[in-house]
Amino acid sequence: MKLRIHYEGTPYQLLPGETVLAGLQRQGVPIPSFCRTGVCQTCLVRATSGRPPPSSQVGIRETWVERGCFLACQCVPDEPLEVEPCDVIKTCPSRVLRVEKLAANVLRVELEAPDGFEYRAGQFLQLERDGGVTRPFSIASLPGSPRIELHVTLRAGGAMSEWLLTAIGKALTVRGAFGECFYLDNEPERPLLLAGTGTGLAPLLGVIRAALASGHRGPIHLYHGSTSREGLYLWGELGALVESSPQLRVFGSILAPGAAIEATSERWQLSHQPIDQLLLADTLDSFQSRVYLCGNPDLVQRLRKRVYLCGTPTARIHCDPFVF
Repeated sequence: MKLRIHYEGTPYQLLPGETVLAGLQRQGVPIPSFCRTGVCQTCLVRATSGRPPPSSQVGIRETWVERGCFLACQCVPDEPLEVEPCDVIKTCPSRVLRVEKLAANVLRVELEAPDGFEYRAGQFLQLERDGGVTRPFSIASLPGSPRIELHVTLRAGGAMSEWLLTAIGKALTVRGAFGECFYLDNEPERPLLLAGTGTGLAPLLGVIRAALASGHRGPIHLYHGSTSREGLYLWGELGALVESSPQLRVFGSILAPGAAIEATSERWQLSHQPIDQLLLADTLDSFQSRVYLCGNPDLVQRLRKRVYLCGTPTARIHCDPFVF
């Protein structure tokens, strides 16, 4: 049986099993979307009448849930809904201040921090450039900094990443912030266990910077994985951070078997072991730790399950899978 919803007062029919996003887009309504998995939160809308299914509100802020907000890409409604665009997401003008190539396929992009744009270290935002091109990127910088730091994977033909290469001084729009992968500053003794691949390092670095800035006293262990040595693109900066932070240890995983591994210190090490093996062999107490997992979605899902089975409570496992 077809279900009728209203979007901004206009009625639309949904096919059986069809999401709100798919149904509206099929009928020509320009709802913004990107990942279609509920991760990027680009398709957030609001129900003014009717109750969206709880599965369409997983991962969004409780205050947004209370206002009826839901993810259109995850919503297969079981009752009629009155839907409108969501107004809870802050949208601010910004501009590109600096672009630095950290590796052959990784850019560090620094944006002007807009007045009133609030985020927590480790969350992500959405960038929109001219032409309506929108992409989500995790935040590596500290809240309150005059610049917002992003790590961007440079993709051949990438509508956003290749544009950013020559975008210094150009205007764009910032939306957000989104995501649960942020540092909690009320647990200064809690062990922190962080693992990520590729530019999944960005939100993890944000968490580490926030922890160190707040005087975190518990041990912090970071695991960064890549297929190549160059993929560990901030290895030197991480080493300097280890030298100045006695509670921090950093481990790099390089899958390429022939890659050279230079001598490092006890708290700053390279290995050919896969990142999941290194993480699961960590000496930190799994039950006591707070765990952050970012990057490749298959790895994030696999590690989430395994650290849970090792004893980490679900409430202390935070994930940011990068869905392309």
